[in-house]
Amino acid sequence: MPIVKWGHETEIIPVEWCWKPMIPYSKITIIEGDGGDGKTTMILTIAAMLSKGIVPPTLERGHLLPTSETEPITTFYLTIEDEVADTSLVRFIRAGGDTHRFAYSAELKHHMTLVEDELLAAIEESKCRLFIIDPYQAFLPEGTNMGSVTKMRTVFTALSNIAKRTGVAIVLVGHLNKNEGSKDIHRGFGSADIAAAVRSILMVEIDKKDRDRRLVRTIKSNFDDSDYTPIQLVLDDERKLSFEEFEDDDEVALSAFPAQILAPAFPKLRMKTKIELAQEIISDILVNGPHPVAEINEACAKEGIGEKTVQRARKLIGAVQDYINGVPVWMFK
Repeated sequence: MPIVKWGHETEIIPVEWCWKPMIPYSKITIIEGDGGDGKTTMILTIAAMLSKGIVPPTLERGHLLPTSETEPITTFYLTIEDEVADTSLVRFIRAGGDTHRFAYSAELKHHMTLVEDELLAAIEESKCRLFIIDPYQAFLPEGTNMGSVTKMRTVFTALSNIAKRTGVAIVLVGHLNKNEGSKDIHRGFGSADIAAAVRSILMVEIDKKDRDRRLVRTIKSNFDDSDYTPIQLVLDDERKLSFEEFEDDDEVALSAFPAQILAPAFPKLRMKTKIELAQEIISDILVNGPHPVAEINEACAKEGIGEKTVQRARKLIGAVQDYINGVPVWMFK
């Protein structure tokens, strides 16, 4: 049996979207945010629209396109934080959802966990295409340590296999940790393997100056047609949620996002390329004299820059390599 496959022999499989370009089918998506910032309201609104065969407004090049029609789909909603009958289902109905297409666990007291057999049974019985777990931290198998790379890899490998096997969009709603100064992709609880295992991560945040408005943005996407432009979520007087375009002249909204997030939508805030960032890091280090190559590579690696890119950057800024006491160093002539 051959152990090698070739790209030219491989059929490219297009991504099928539940909500483009935020939530793909057959993959795992995480929606993160602080409590009360609108994560659950947003995903239940999307579920309600899909239950009526309405595709939520899709985002393309910074602009929301009109809603379109699709086959109505069923959502399976797994939760313990909210009582379904007086909270979650009420939000779904308020958003216009068809209750015949809203399923949830009949064993709330039993407390389902993220094990393959239970999830597959729920998907098979409900015939759902959207599976929401809110919050996913509450449904980890007993004894699972969220900080354990091995444990979380096992859980998320199983989830990925279920999503791929069934074609269902699995959406995990999660809370943020307290590390407000860290990168957004590291704001979720638990092992870094969690962020690595999923294909899309969304962040929902409240506008501090307008509590009826939330901002949702992609902080990770593995697909070419991803769009990192924020979307405004607006609650009306009846607490119904609507989707609006992000306005680039909105100073309040602009202030909420760092340049690296806004870069794709606003060229004036263009994000540095990796080689530009590497040049900057190396120059800052070498301005004080020769420096060991290993430490320079380590500093660049913390920003996700590989050694080949570091070498190219070194040549572009005119730094040269030499040896001091047998240790390779870089320096400016």
